[in-house]
Amino acid sequence: MKKIFFAVILACLLAGCTTYYNPVTKKTEYTVYSEQDEIDMGAAADEKLQKENKIIETPARIRQIGEKIGTVSDRPGLKYTIRIMENEEVNAFALPGGYIYLYTGLLDRSDSYDEIANVVGHEIAHVCARDGVNQMQKTLLYSIPAQILLQNRSEAIKQAVDAAFTITMLKYSREDEIRADTLGVTYAHRAGYNPEGMIAFFQKLQELENKSSSLQINFLRSHPDINARIENVRAVIKTLKPSSGSTWQYNPS
Repeated sequence: MKKIFFAVILACLLAGCTTYYNPVTKKTEYTVYSEQDEIDMGAAADEKLQKENKIIETPARIRQIGEKIGTVSDRPGLKYTIRIMENEEVNAFALPGGYIYLYTGLLDRSDSYDEIANVVGHEIAHVCARDGVNQMQKTLLYSIPAQILLQNRSEAIKQAVDAAFTITMLKYSREDEIRADTLGVTYAHRAGYNPEGMIAFFQKLQELENKSSSLQINFLRSHPDINARIENVRAVIKTLKPSSGSTWQYNPS
């Protein structure tokens, strides 16, 4: 941790830190990467993933979910792009700058657009909080010499991401994940989707995991305890009221 801290300080001194107001934490933060750098980083990672994986066309209804939730999120100015990756694992993740990846294994086990909307909301919450930027910064900082950043930041970031980026970089703390759940159901609710879709999805995955130990449910395994997450979401839903045009009612069961 100390090495990372001093590396950030050194990079700030050499390349020049910028300040960024984080709308989720409500704090002004120091970062090596500006919002444009974040977008460039996400675009480079997105390009790399598209080359290395089979991406299928995103259905219009799911694209619409991303657009609606993005508009009511804490960073409505970003363009949110949803990709569907052919992979039987039950997983989803977000890249910096607004790229959301959903695995076909996750979609195959979703029974409603409300469930998908809450998962998308969760991933957009990570983007809004810049969780992916912070995680990738810790690793990519060592791959981008400060003098190169001074000359051509976009190209330097692209080269570093192409050489060093892996999905395993996008691992978050328990606090990050609980916050993403909280914001995710809130965003889904604002967009007119039923936030209880998140509870239904969690419970379904929990049952699947209990029935099949071989099924890869990375959306659960790389995150906090599922029961704690369900209880947190229940508590958040109690504070929400049906939005205009919404028909859902809170069900405490």
